[in-house]
Amino acid sequence: MKLSLFDSTSDIDSAVANASRANDLGLHRYWAPQVMNADPISVMAVVGREVPRILLGTSVVAMQTTLPQTLAQQSLTINNISGGRFTIGIGTNHEPVLEMVYGIPWRKPYTHMTEYLDALIPLLHEQRVSAEGEFVTARTQINVKAEPAGVMLAALGPKMLKLAAERTAGTITWMTGPVTIGDHVRPTIGAEAEIAAGVAIQITDDIEAARDQANIDLAIYGQLPSYRAMLDREGAENPGDMVLIGDADTVRTGLERYRDSGATECALNILGDRDAAWEVIQSLGSEL
Repeated sequence: MKLSLFDSTSDIDSAVANASRANDLGLHRYWAPQVMNADPISVMAVVGREVPRILLGTSVVAMQTTLPQTLAQQSLTINNISGGRFTIGIGTNHEPVLEMVYGIPWRKPYTHMTEYLDALIPLLHEQRVSAEGEFVTARTQINVKAEPAGVMLAALGPKMLKLAAERTAGTITWMTGPVTIGDHVRPTIGAEAEIAAGVAIQITDDIEAARDQANIDLAIYGQLPSYRAMLDREGAENPGDMVLIGDADTVRTGLERYRDSGATECALNILGDRDAAWEVIQSLGSEL
């Protein structure tokens, strides 16, 4: 199982510094999410220019708020900049976020995603498409000098997991533990697909205080239905229960459980003392 960095920052210099450090340690990939911090597409363009070797990925871009043509152009441009190192991680937005923040109705996310891939994948490969659907229609072509970007799908339910296996390289998870990956994700997605599991880690002696703070900071994931379902599968009462908190041995043992469950990659999200976490990451090496 390969180790990567999952990094969300509001400052591009910090993104470059963190990606450079991950690269120097031989980590597999640098992931950035689409949240309220720096735009991950812009971050990937800069990191792809400034930092060599390390693979790049978004975890994830919400497809309902981004046109396939726009995302294909962005992805291929990043591949032009980085020499073909980019994977576009996409997913559906969450119903409360989509409706309350963007005012977009939540309807048939599986159908919408299927149609989105019908447009996106040809644009990434042939750079032309003619597709018409209930949600996505694209009759267009683009012109970007680049290798096709990879695609991974944030999938939790059975239909989305099977779609990820059929149409993409695999799935990206968050708040999904080793029990759930072993009992649900891997059997559903099949033996060949990649599973990149996002895992938060924190190095500290005060485990109880760190757990309490993590439950506050990550509380939203206990409220969103898709993540709540994964926590329930795992037997986790609170989101903070999913964080690997403690010393280097605690983190290593926890990550080994992900490896043994069938995850092919763990993307480490650092909480708390960053210097202490980087020391542990260095001791782990690039692969378990």
